[in-house]
Amino acid sequence: MLPVTATLSLKIRSLILTLKIAQPIMSRSYSTFTAMQINVAQLLKEPVGASRHYRIDELAGGNEDNQVTGDISLTRTSRGILITGKLSAEIRGTCTRCLGNARQKIGINMEDEYFPTLDIGSGVYVKPESGDLTIDENHILDLSEALRQYIIMATPTKILCRPDCPGICSICGQEFSKGDCQHNARPIDSRWEKLAQLEKESKI
Repeated sequence: MLPVTATLSLKIRSLILTLKIAQPIMSRSYSTFTAMQINVAQLLKEPVGASRHYRIDELAGGNEDNQVTGDISLTRTSRGILITGKLSAEIRGTCTRCLGNARQKIGINMEDEYFPTLDIGSGVYVKPESGDLTIDENHILDLSEALRQYIIMATPTKILCRPDCPGICSICGQEFSKGDCQHNARPIDSRWEKLAQLEKESKI
């Protein structure tokens, strides 16, 4: 028969070993999320009106090169989850005047409802309607596609490196911000175009 101290020591070792083995299994049971993918299983189990709040600070867009920041709220509705939020994005592109690198900030007002494809209570598949934003069968709500579309819609057709960018020479490509060239091909303000034409005609 083992002494009491030896028996107690064996029990402690056994308990520590059990905890070490069980830890990974327990960690997988927690709801996890990234800024673009949120596990909403718990929120789907809660009554209408329950909400969660998250902070967005991620890269998004077609090439995932646009920095998106802001706050969003997820609210349980009778059919799914409503997302609302005010975000800002810094888009990158080519300046339409000088063809240099350009960055511009845009505002995004987000409001979309996502619908589950798997009933949280029964586990029955729910067929989404055409055009619906959906929550996948693992109860993951992915914001990536919605944010990409918001960025596209909010992006201006012309991006400038700065509002007063003077552009480049259409003949040699000289950047007018670095000085004039011999071609004198600065773009003319459309409001003075007719006067410029008259000036040319007067010199003939």
